[in-house]
Amino acid sequence: MADLGTSLRIGLSGLQASQEAMSVIGHNIANVNTPGYSRQSAVLSTNPAQNNGNILYGTGVSVSAVQSLRNQFLNLQVTQSIAAQSGSETRYTGIQAVASAFQDDGTTGLNTQVQAFFNSLSTLATTPEDTSARTNVLGQAQSMLTEFKSTYQVVSDQISTANQQVASLVPQVNTLTQQIASLNTQISQNVDPLAANDAIDQRQALTDQLSKLVGVQVSTDSQNNYLITLDSGAATLVSGRTAYAMSTTPNAGNGNRLDVLVASGNTPVNVTGQIKGGELGGNLDLRDNLLPGYQTKLDQIAGSLAGQVNQINMTGFGLPDPTTGVSSTGVALFTGGNGASTGINPATGLAYTTAGVPNYTGMISALTLNPAVTADTDLIAASGVAGVAGNNTNALKLAALQNSLAAVDTQGNGSFSTGPFSTVVSSLINTVGTQAQGFNTTATNQQNLTTALQTQKASQSGVSLDEEAAQLLAYQQSYQASAQFVSTISKLTQQLMSAMS
Repeated sequence: MADLGTSLRIGLSGLQASQEAMSVIGHNIANVNTPGYSRQSAVLSTNPAQNNGNILYGTGVSVSAVQSLRNQFLNLQVTQSIAAQSGSETRYTGIQAVASAFQDDGTTGLNTQVQAFFNSLSTLATTPEDTSARTNVLGQAQSMLTEFKSTYQVVSDQISTANQQVASLVPQVNTLTQQIASLNTQISQNVDPLAANDAIDQRQALTDQLSKLVGVQVSTDSQNNYLITLDSGAATLVSGRTAYAMSTTPNAGNGNRLDVLVASGNTPVNVTGQIKGGELGGNLDLRDNLLPGYQTKLDQIAGSLAGQVNQINMTGFGLPDPTTGVSSTGVALFTGGNGASTGINPATGLAYTTAGVPNYTGMISALTLNPAVTADTDLIAASGVAGVAGNNTNALKLAALQNSLAAVDTQGNGSFSTGPFSTVVSSLINTVGTQAQGFNTTATNQQNLTTALQTQKASQSGVSLDEEAAQLLAYQQSYQASAQFVSTISKLTQQLMSAMS
């Protein structure tokens, strides 16, 4: 039979187990507000039985493990949702920053300035000999160019901001990956890698912070190490104890823009176009795709308008010389460029071509009014007949461009198949607004999903003070009962020793 000594050890095991369980509860309560903390519970196990006279007697209880209540699959869902939300928010913020530059209230804005320019040509058609009407055409043309350049510059500034964000985010990514790799080491060196509860929670919290910066995929190995790759799988950021550093380098074709590299052996991997989620993915998309897309359309519209106006003006005639009666041959109204490939080709009045394809890149930056025309407004070719000052046939053609259904080369291939200009400009303005709203909606939906996942995670892993209080009371009563049991066995032992003395 079990002796009094064994019974005393059983009681002491109950005391110790209850005390350890209450310590775990205290740890939970202390971390009730700790971000990423997962509630822990003491796992009680019966001690091995003792054989005495072919009868097995229990030997008490012990805490066999301290277990965290976490759902790894849910953790991964939260991580991915945070990356998607952060990426959409970044894209929305970037587009919204330029949206105001595209807005048109009927008195200011790109569409208003384009219409004002064509209205000045209509006025010229009614009074082709009027010097003030000609001066007004130049003034409206300059105002239109200024609006194009201003809008373009706002987008350029936002591209620069996105590029600066790329430079600032990369060091933050490296700091987090190094910390995660360090925790991987700490966890894998534990006797039971699955039992390093606090370190595992810290690693998950850091991983969520990392996913806000850059989209990632996460998996674990047999030692409970995190393997973290980019969301596209293009490169590894963390593997076991190793963090692979991310870096930036000037782009070979555009030194003002930074390429993103990830260390991989002796040759870093260029992952610039393969980062989708997080702030880094959002800023790269803004810088390399979304915002340049707006600039491309602006260049196409401005280049098409300048080219179409030039072509008509070059076929007409200016006012005849008051002395000789000879009319000057029409010239290009818009010029500008590097004289080789960018801007307006003075020979054709159209954009320079590369391999037969118009090169609109940089058109807005290059465009200016022809200095010859600004010096002599008589060169504006309102007339379609040489020597006839009152003729307005060419001015009517210029004004008619406003409503032409084939005036804009939105394909960038030399086919002026889209129009009128007001529709194309309005379409671009709507695109900017629609994309901003789309990313805002996506970000809101993703935020709701992230919140729902975090709520679900909290219901499984979060600390409930009410539950902890109930558990604490139960273990307190267990402790008191074990203490009473130990006290009783102690008295019996003393009585037995007294009887035997």
